[in-house]
Amino acid sequence: MNPFFATLQREIEISGVGLHCGQQITARLLPSDEVGIVFERTDLPGTPRIAADWRLVDSTTHAALLRAGDATVSTTEHLLAALWCNGVMHCRVALDGPEVPILDGSALDWCDAIASAGMRVLNSPRPVYKLKRPIWWSNGDIAVLGVPHHELRVSVATEFPRDYLGRQSFDVVVDAEVFNREIAPARTFCLEEWLQPLQSAGLIRGGSLDNALLLSESGPSSPWRFADEIPRHKALDLLGDIALLFPDGGRLQAHLVAIRAGHGPHRAWMEEAARNDALVRVSQ
Repeated sequence: MNPFFATLQREIEISGVGLHCGQQITARLLPSDEVGIVFERTDLPGTPRIAADWRLVDSTTHAALLRAGDATVSTTEHLLAALWCNGVMHCRVALDGPEVPILDGSALDWCDAIASAGMRVLNSPRPVYKLKRPIWWSNGDIAVLGVPHHELRVSVATEFPRDYLGRQSFDVVVDAEVFNREIAPARTFCLEEWLQPLQSAGLIRGGSLDNALLLSESGPSSPWRFADEIPRHKALDLLGDIALLFPDGGRLQAHLVAIRAGHGPHRAWMEEAARNDALVRVSQ
């Protein structure tokens, strides 16, 4: 990960559908002098601001949703992973709707936009955080573990009821180059039998084969980008959620292991880490 703070050289503007709300939304990523990533709801009176902070997570139902007062922003994980892993921790994200656009279901377009806009590296180094001790959270066969480590390493294990999927895993040491190449392109996915329950719950109103892999009994709706695209996408979600632990723009050195996990377990693990005062700032 970039050891120094950075902001964008120029504004980025991207429009797309919100996966769950189904609205067309424009996101403008703006250079900022303030440390941290802040969402601004330009469609609401007073343009309320919502900081990218784990303490503001209000819901984890198939996305991370942040709330500050009456203002919310949903599906933050892909964009936050792209910004955090590339070191762009001075950024305002202006949205004219309640959700970050899903784009193609991955973080690839965000990474390409960041590269195209360019980054202005600032003089101050980003703080580094380590774990004092192992932190474990589990519920049945779902678990998230964090252990002390000298780099940021993520290991993800998934299991889904498809003969062509079964049990898969992905393990990698994360830096900006690895994230952009090996994690960012992995797309979100939906099992065919999930469609009706999600739609009945008022979710995935903007979902389509252009922004998600549909996993039927016979195979995926489009060719894989990676043979293990499913656990890679879970690694993307994990990084986007964990980025919320560091509103001060910090970097993490730890080994995170997520087994059959998702946004809710990620949030529960962060609560457990906070409850145990497990993170220590070791450098500026």
